[in-house]
Amino acid sequence: MLSRLNQSITLEDFKFIFYMEWGHRILGRLIGVVFVGPLAYFAIRKKIPKSLTLKLSGLAALIGAQGFLGWYMVQSGLEDSVMETPGAVPRVSQYRLAAHLGMAFILYLGMFGAGIAAIKDWKFGQGAPWSGYTGKLSKAVNNPIFRSFYRQSCALTGLVLLTAISGNEIRFKLF
Repeated sequence: MLSRLNQSITLEDFKFIFYMEWGHRILGRLIGVVFVGPLAYFAIRKKIPKSLTLKLSGLAALIGAQGFLGWYMVQSGLEDSVMETPGAVPRVSQYRLAAHLGMAFILYLGMFGAGIAAIKDWKFGQGAPWSGYTGKLSKAVNNPIFRSFYRQSCALTGLVLLTAISGNEIRFKLF
């Protein structure tokens, strides 16, 4: 029965796929340990503020949820019925795959935001203006050019996220 599935795949092809998946799982575990270990150490010793501890703990929980969602996604492709049905191909649920990718984007966004905030706080602690902007912030935010740029940036970000999660290409006719 096993010979009917993936009969065109070579041993080298299988090894490539296996090691890609294995590396992905090891990298996920490594990220979890490297992030959660120091967070727990510094939080227990109260070396980071409580508000930051809560934000970083939320990111740590997202890392754990991401790992669980990855397992849940892979589990969807390991059904016994695939092995019993002639010509069936094991596939993971595209919805679980999209959720796994979407959560990865959210995690990246959260970590990027925390990193930028830490850099800005450090600069402020060194005497620089927090935002780097020396004029009136309310005047800059109310500028029509800023508002237009902000709306277009949000729209483009949403479009990129939608495209990545849906797995489809959205083509634009430029001319």
